[in-house]
Amino acid sequence: MKANEVFDDVCSLISEKYTDSGWKYSKSDHWMTKKDKNFTYKVFFYTSWNNISDKNVAFYGECAIIPIKSKDKIFHINTRQCNIPSGQLYWNIANEDNWDYAVQEFTNWLDSVFIPIVECCMNDLDNFVKQVTVEGFYPSRGYVVDISFILTYGSRELAEEATKRYYVSLDESIKKEFKENYESMINGNKTVSVYGNNMMRNYSNFRTVVENKIIITF
Repeated sequence: MKANEVFDDVCSLISEKYTDSGWKYSKSDHWMTKKDKNFTYKVFFYTSWNNISDKNVAFYGECAIIPIKSKDKIFHINTRQCNIPSGQLYWNIANEDNWDYAVQEFTNWLDSVFIPIVECCMNDLDNFVKQVTVEGFYPSRGYVVDISFILTYGSRELAEEATKRYYVSLDESIKKEFKENYESMINGNKTVSVYGNNMMRNYSNFRTVVENKIIITF
């Protein structure tokens, strides 16, 4: 089979497992989506541009939560970050004999990592925000958090708590950059390093903290 046909088939096999629970699959975009009034939940399916039909066809994926009124991913994680499949960057699905294993392992990853987050977010957002404030979106990967998410759907008090926890979770070298730039910019001054420039240029926790003047004590 041609590489694109193989990829289409595996994407369809996975998406079929979730249609009964409200997920919609876009064959042309190769992603699954589910929505509520606040967010779009997405599962992206990826392959490679240099596939070789019948020999090597890559398959891997990513999950994300995106606010309805924004394009910024407030949470995202991919299979490579989770070392799935073990020791490899992707599943080779060129041979149909490998499809069942790839589909099973990928859906196990979705069911253990992303689906519980989606269900918590959809079913009890208030409590989920509080949970994320304390633990992050995905505790086993460290304190993964989006301060804007906490501020928008929680409170300023929770955002301040999340900011403190986020700062503590940073590597020591990043803490120094964060602190120096924060202390300058929170008082209306300019960035003091490339870190500050980069963080303010892109969507980031640092930018959210500074623009909303969230108080953090060091």
